[in-house]
Amino acid sequence: MRRMLLRNFCIVGPAGLLATSASFAGVWHVKASAPAGGDGSSWASAMNDLQAAIGAAQPGDEIWVAQGVYKPHPTDRNISFNLKNGVALYGGFLGLEDSLLQRGPANTSTLSGEINTSSTSDNTNHVVQAFNVDATAVLDGFLITAGQAPSSPWNLTGYGGGVLVDASITSGPTIRGCVFSNNSAPVSGGALYIVGGNMRLERCFFFGNRVTASSGGGGAIGVGVVAGGNLTIVNCIFSQNFTLSSSGGAIYAYGGDILNVYSSTFYNNSAPAGGVLGGSPAVANFRNCVFNGPGGAAAYFGAPVDVRASIVPGGMTGEGNISVAATFVNAAAANYRLAPSSSGINAGNNTLLPPGGLAKDYDLNPRILEAVIEMGAYEFVALTCAGDLNKDGVVDDADFVEFARAYNNLLDIGGDLNGDTVTDDADFVIFAAAYDTLLCA
Repeated sequence: MRRMLLRNFCIVGPAGLLATSASFAGVWHVKASAPAGGDGSSWASAMNDLQAAIGAAQPGDEIWVAQGVYKPHPTDRNISFNLKNGVALYGGFLGLEDSLLQRGPANTSTLSGEINTSSTSDNTNHVVQAFNVDATAVLDGFLITAGQAPSSPWNLTGYGGGVLVDASITSGPTIRGCVFSNNSAPVSGGALYIVGGNMRLERCFFFGNRVTASSGGGGAIGVGVVAGGNLTIVNCIFSQNFTLSSSGGAIYAYGGDILNVYSSTFYNNSAPAGGVLGGSPAVANFRNCVFNGPGGAAAYFGAPVDVRASIVPGGMTGEGNISVAATFVNAAAANYRLAPSSSGINAGNNTLLPPGGLAKDYDLNPRILEAVIEMGAYEFVALTCAGDLNKDGVVDDADFVEFARAYNNLLDIGGDLNGDTVTDDADFVIFAAAYDTLLCA
């Protein structure tokens, strides 16, 4: 396990004596199934209370959270998990690892607002809050679910059932690799609401989030109100998010907001107007994206928008746009990877990448595997045969080097041969059977 550094400090004891205490600086380990009394210094002595770990962590620390369900409070819906500057929360651990690279998506670390009764009306208002924190506050690798912002919308209470961000005087936190599912708010941002700030979301999946009030918008994400936000979305997926009676089934942005969306996929998001986008942001740009679902372009956008190098069924004015709908591997199972025959493969625009470029796709495969980027959140990975990772037509030592690099490395699933989004022993069995195949069919 990772070695921990000690941070010493003095306190005044009952008799006025100075007593020395210590807290662990570096990595705090949290495991829902751990017995009480752990100090968090290792998985063997993991804490079972995520709130306690967040409270104890200091700038520069990381909190590693094993698979399991974590609730801000067992009964009080007004209490949230609060992000802190300089503290990074990482989910996706089994509870044995000694490196971030060993995390896997099969190890679901769930932040849940499901408390009290089975009714959603008493769920946690905001599962996570990030107030006046900057990009050093990190939320990475969690399922965020069952947040229910209350119906009284004064201040920001009725916004952001999953995560509520107030970045009106800061740049906002870093949020990546998270799944937002079944969160709700009455006003805006069923999954995530952002006030102000210059934020970037990467590799997030928004599924089945909603806004319920008669004038609400942004089933997945709402941006704005108090101060204009500058939001960049990269490699994200929006599926079956909705608002009941306004606009912006996926995203709602207000007049002063700047919205830039790159290499993202939208499927079956719905609203009376603007199934993908509602509101009237100052700028709304979509690049190398895939739009799918009923209605076509006229129903997708309820706000002025600039779309380029994207699939828009039915057609839309914009450089490089394609009108032929994408074909997914298995949309019914929420697999929105492009099927081999789909439009959008090698059809994007390499010059329309986000600032700083784009190294990985949603699956953490290299972006631009061939000459031209794909449209949507995924690069198309076509193996000529199982194990031919470098696509040279044979399975040999060069492929073994590729497989060894990807093995148990969450940041590289290039050796995922069985389609479960991790490269592990099951994939090695497949690779070993194919090894020394001299010619792939």
